Amino acid sequence: MAAPLGPAEAARALTVAQRLHGELKRLLRHTPASVAGASALSRHTGVLRVTCQRVVSAMADDPVTARFLVRLPGVEGLRQFLEGMRAAGYPMDDIANAEAAVDEFDRLLREVAGSQSRLAERLGSGQGDRPAEDPASDRRALGEAAWRITGRRCEVALSIYAFRSPEHHGGPAILERALAKGVIGVQLMPGGLPLQLSSGDTLSTDDSGLSTVQTLDQSRAAGRTPEAILAPFTTQPMPSVTARGGAGRLLQVVDPSERTAAPFDVVTALRATSPYFDPQTGRPALHEVWSLVNMPSRRLVLDVYLHQGIERLYRPSIDAQLWNPGLTVPEEQKWATRLSPTPRLQLLGAGVGGAACDSYARHAELTAYFFDRLGWDAGEFVGFRCEVEHPIWRAGYCMSFEYLAGQ
Repeated sequence: MAAPLGPAEAARALTVAQRLHGELKRLLRHTPASVAGASALSRHTGVLRVTCQRVVSAMADDPVTARFLVRLPGVEGLRQFLEGMRAAGYPMDDIANAEAAVDEFDRLLREVAGSQSRLAERLGSGQGDRPAEDPASDRRALGEAAWRITGRRCEVALSIYAFRSPEHHGGPAILERALAKGVIGVQLMPGGLPLQLSSGDTLSTDDSGLSTVQTLDQSRAAGRTPEAILAPFTTQPMPSVTARGGAGRLLQVVDPSERTAAPFDVVTALRATSPYFDPQTGRPALHEVWSLVNMPSRRLVLDVYLHQGIERLYRPSIDAQLWNPGLTVPEEQKWATRLSPTPRLQLLGAGVGGAACDSYARHAELTAYFFDRLGWDAGEFVGFRCEVEHPIWRAGYCMSFEYLAGQ
């Protein structure tokens, strides 16, 4: 029996699979709807039907694992498939990128398995579809080093998002977003970096009027914003909070009332509105929600609640990304910045009955208070959670929402 892939081999196979899937997906987007099936695609490209069938079938894999590589027609079959697409007039740049991904697949086979069938055997011998769990000790060590370098850390970094569309019965037009964001058990070294809370997503927050960011009492979220603080969950005397916004980003600077060695808590909340569909791209404004680990934390909790009127329109997923200032990464390119292991996405169900968590003893109380302050009926929302022990410092935990209504 073939030996299973080792952790490094499994991680490499997964990356190759995700890259190849992304490049083929980008290429297939140029396929006319009338030739989307395997038989029609075969006639359109002049490629054998069985080859097209294996490609189309494999592309349905969700999520993508290393086993995607053994469902494909093989290296030579893929090269014939790409030649057919070139002859059919598909974009040359996209074909070149797909060819590079096929070359990497070929290299993987030669160096790890020798053949596609041998790779299938090694994948079937163990958990080769994903790398071994990243040891928590490595993530903890990274956090400790970051604490010594930056001079700031916390026990828990939490975010609670809620989204709804008031016109969901007659078709969505406006998207309302609310966010409670906090850091629990903060420690700051004298001379260390300042404490900042940043919220990242793909909603516009520029000066064009497309989005309005406010505190929960609907005052402007700019400059000094003491009303942004949720006092029952913030250490007294309360710190000073100032805010400034940018496209897709809001930054809050927290100045503690006293710089002492004692840990403190601060939780803030904001709300915003934007068009349901981005007028420039035509895609839903609810596309990705990020929790950026810019402070070493022992635990991270990212909760997203969708109103039941729009929840059925989306398929959520979660991953950890090596984030860049622009945040948004095209789905087919995420293989290049995805960090392992993939975090777990948990369904909390309807309402806030499942809001309690081990990371923060008052999390359920905070969630209920948040919805009460908004005046939104929590029972009308469905929750999703990503909870991570020792999150990767400088990673972005990204909850993505695939829009299903157009399918």
